[in-house]
Amino acid sequence: MKVSLVLIAAHAAQAAVSYLASVPESLMAKVASSGCTLPAEYQILNFKAQSPDGGKTFDFIDFGFNDKDTAISTHCYLNATSVPVPGDGRADRYPCEDERVQFIWKSGSITAVEKACPGVDGKEQYEAAGTAIVAINCDGAANATTGRSRRTRRANVGCKSTSDIIQARFFSLQPVPGG
Repeated sequence: MKVSLVLIAAHAAQAAVSYLASVPESLMAKVASSGCTLPAEYQILNFKAQSPDGGKTFDFIDFGFNDKDTAISTHCYLNATSVPVPGDGRADRYPCEDERVQFIWKSGSITAVEKACPGVDGKEQYEAAGTAIVAINCDGAANATTGRSRRTRRANVGCKSTSDIIQARFFSLQPVPGG
């Protein structure tokens, strides 16, 4: 058991080292001089959703985001009234309550995008991105019948991640688009 924990810790350390090795020297100098904390890992907390078809698609997504290194903890959701962040033609990103964090939901995964390292104008200059795989279980069936009618109607079923805490790493660090 101890050997496997050592191997896991070594793998995690190597991933962090390889991520930091790809960070531009100018940013590393900024980090060293300004106390800027680069995002490295994050958590998706208590993911839940509503699905009209047993988990194939979702009408509503709700989860918490936590980054211990940067001390950002926020609530994120996607529903029929959600509006994507204006972008540059890339995949739709949705803001969390703390707008330094955005996310992309696609086929059982959440790509988190976290802005970091504010400049003299107070706007973050860089953004880190990383993808978390979300394994989901859905309760009940996608179809339900009403007590007064024989007609079958679709009913949303509750879905949630198989783990309350999903740990993930950022793997990309880029300048904020248009920044």
